[in-house]
Amino acid sequence: MFPEDHPNFIGHYWGSISAEGCNETVEGADVVIAVGFVRTDYSTLGYSLLLKPTKLIDVDNRAVTAMGGETFGCIEMEDYMRALAGAVTPNRASIINFRRMVPRSRDDGMLKHAPTLDENEPLTTNTVMRRLQEALDPSTCILCETGDSWFNGLKLKLPPGAGFEVQMRYGSIGWSVGATLGYSLAGMLEGKRLISLIGDGSFQMTAQDVSTMIRFQANPIILLINNKGYTIEIEIHDGPYNIIQNWDYTGMVEALWNGKGKLYTAKVNTEPELVHALSTALQKKDHVCFLELQIDTHDCSKELLEFGARVANANGRGPILQDMLH
Repeated sequence: MFPEDHPNFIGHYWGSISAEGCNETVEGADVVIAVGFVRTDYSTLGYSLLLKPTKLIDVDNRAVTAMGGETFGCIEMEDYMRALAGAVTPNRASIINFRRMVPRSRDDGMLKHAPTLDENEPLTTNTVMRRLQEALDPSTCILCETGDSWFNGLKLKLPPGAGFEVQMRYGSIGWSVGATLGYSLAGMLEGKRLISLIGDGSFQMTAQDVSTMIRFQANPIILLINNKGYTIEIEIHDGPYNIIQNWDYTGMVEALWNGKGKLYTAKVNTEPELVHALSTALQKKDHVCFLELQIDTHDCSKELLEFGARVANANGRGPILQDMLH
């Protein structure tokens, strides 16, 4: 993963919901080198990216397509990138222009300046992410489930050495619970502590993996975002099928625990409760820590709103007929 403290880091590119200044820099460049770029409705924001094929070099596992034209096969990705690095002359035009648009003092202000809530005020996503940002250190890895956790996780500023895991190609909900099991066990061997952002709908797909986490003494911190439905699907195609049965999530996890192993759970409704629960979880380094965060169903990022609208538009388009004989 490209380090965020590198002087040439400009953020993530994701079309119109990119980090500030990144979209304009990428789509305005003379040439874009796309390494391992898989085009799906999700990764292309409903096929709305403004990347011209004539300015694109596509580098896949064993092939390179230049400027929308000829494809050269039997070329390993690593070999191509090493050869390219040795052949090109540095050109700082794009990074200089980016610095004109976005000053170095950019601080992802939404997280830094999210307001402190009153003692009894309902918890908000912005507040959760601000408090999570404060808890990060180089030994942390963030794992984001499909949904609004994508967009909120991308706003975190990672300390040097911290990790970030996201599953984008298929957007499979439920992936994160099994991934939390595997990553937390492997990460423990390297001194990493995993913090997973998981929506309630996704969790219901694969919840039983928490039992295996407890059994094998994993130590993840799971932030269960309980917004009582498939919020990402509400924004793409709303309907009553996106509202799900509201479980007692901490109660279920405690039933899986059944007094055997090390587990810490907390239901969180306010910011003071979040501060206490997150602080406790960080101290319990040998526990599975499960925090159920109560969030309003319609509390979502502006990026999710745009993502949902664009993907819905792409999904609703008519069929494209092709003449297979020509």
